[in-house]
Amino acid sequence: MFIAPAHPPPLLNADQVLELAQTGYLPLELPPPLIISLQELLRLSTDLFSQDISTKESQFPTAQGTELGYYLVENEKEYLTLRHQYIGDTATTPVSLATAKFWTLAASFLYRILADLSTALDIPLQAWEPLLDGCLGLPTSKAEATPTLLRLFNYFPDAGAAERHTDTGFLTLCIGTASGLQVWRPCLEDSTSPPSGLWIDAGTQPTVLVGKTLQLLSAGRVNAGLHRVMTNPKGRQSVVFALRPSLRHPKLDLAPFGDPSVVNL
Repeated sequence: MFIAPAHPPPLLNADQVLELAQTGYLPLELPPPLIISLQELLRLSTDLFSQDISTKESQFPTAQGTELGYYLVENEKEYLTLRHQYIGDTATTPVSLATAKFWTLAASFLYRILADLSTALDIPLQAWEPLLDGCLGLPTSKAEATPTLLRLFNYFPDAGAAERHTDTGFLTLCIGTASGLQVWRPCLEDSTSPPSGLWIDAGTQPTVLVGKTLQLLSAGRVNAGLHRVMTNPKGRQSVVFALRPSLRHPKLDLAPFGDPSVVNL
């Protein structure tokens, strides 16, 4: 049974917690160890994406549709999805090793944010234990994998746009090397439904997005972050770490979240 770490020290102040809950996104500075790990991962992903297609496909064969391994969208983008340490014979490749380190640091970072939200929402931290089982460290095998994932994107120049959408899961950390990610900032004073707002370019600022699962578990007190991806004339790379619920405990008691029902995942 997964046991959640002791309650971490607060990361967000009260204004940031409110901002994230209301808008569904929050730009944040990363701690130095996470920045260093990110830089190494971006360097290695640049090397990987510069290789020929057959090499990338052989190192990280596609599986589960587009949910694991290397995938190319012709004339738009290419990306690598990692869910566990072992894909084919690549467990000890530099990218896989760098992923394991980044995963642990990014998961810890998002866990601190989840803890801050839990405090504000009066949700016991222990309520997340079955939902985070196996998610805070890179699983060692396919059998141990959870829906949580890391994606490395390489967007081609003037290509690779994505329509407006919200993510599944709890929280997503998005980091781009250039402009492309845009987040929707609703007008909080607008009482109409849906409220008016404007699109804001995240640029290279690390951005945390709230997912639909967290919105559901919070009974709508935290809003999912609407966002889209625009093309960049020079192309760009991005790193996306999505913290999603574990499926290791299919019968979930929602009482700690304020709902007396039981959900079968």
